[in-house]
Amino acid sequence: MRVVGRIDLTTLARDLRGSDRHPALVKAIDRAAAAGSVREDLRTALDSLRQIIAIQDRSPADREAGSLHDETVLTGALFTQAVILYARATETQGDRPKLLGEAKLDADQRAIHDEAMDLRNKVLAHFGRGEALLDGPLVKEAVVLSLYLDGDRRKKRVGTYTTRAAHKVAFSARLASLLEVRLGEIADRHQKLFDAVDAELEAAAAADPELGRSLPQYPFDTDRFCASPDAAAQLRAQFDDEVGQDLDYAVRVPKP
Repeated sequence: MRVVGRIDLTTLARDLRGSDRHPALVKAIDRAAAAGSVREDLRTALDSLRQIIAIQDRSPADREAGSLHDETVLTGALFTQAVILYARATETQGDRPKLLGEAKLDADQRAIHDEAMDLRNKVLAHFGRGEALLDGPLVKEAVVLSLYLDGDRRKKRVGTYTTRAAHKVAFSARLASLLEVRLGEIADRHQKLFDAVDAELEAAAAADPELGRSLPQYPFDTDRFCASPDAAAQLRAQFDDEVGQDLDYAVRVPKP
C-alpha cells in the first residue's frame, strides 16, 4: 500500500472553527486528537513506573560510586511524572476534551484513582506530607535539639532533618495496574473516534462541495509539525514503515 497524500485535518478543524462551519466535524477531529494525546500521557506514565523498577533492579555492582543521590532524583522525577500524567489524562480540564470518566471503574480501581488524585493535588502539586497515604507519608520532617559537649562545655544546636520518599512501591504497583486498565479503555475508543471523523468528513463534504475541494490545501507538513530537522527525518522514515499507524516518537531536543 502506497500513500499518495496526507491531509492535516487538525489545521482544517482550526480554520473551520474560526468560521463556525461544520461543528460536528470539528468536534470529531478534536476528540480523535484528544484520544491520541491521552493515550500518550498514559503510556508515558506507565513507562515512567517501569523505568523506576529498572533503576532499582540494578545490582550494587552496576552502580557507580556516589550514584545513589542521582538515582533518587531520577526515581522521584519519574514517580512525580507518572502521577501528574495520569491525572492530566483523566481529570485535568482545559482545551482537551475529557474522554475517560470513572463510571467504568470498579470499587478498587476507583480507590486507586482517588488516591492518585489526592497525591497529585495535596502532595505533588502543592506541599503536603502525604500522611494519609496507605504506604506512609511521602515527606517527613523533624526539628531536633542536639545537646553535645565541646571539651567540658555543654552546647546545644537546633536543626532539621527531612526525608522524602522517592516513590511509594505499593502505590506504584497499584497505579501501574490502573494505567493498564485506562489504556485498554482508550484503545477501545480509538477506532470509533477515527471512524467518526471519517463519517463526519464524508457528510460535510457531501453537503459542502467547497470543503471537499479545499482538502488539498491542507497537506500535512512534517517539517512544521516537528521540533527539529532530526525529528522530521525520523517521522518521515516512520511513514514508510507504518502506513496508517499512529506515530509516537521522541528525539533529542537541540540546544539553541
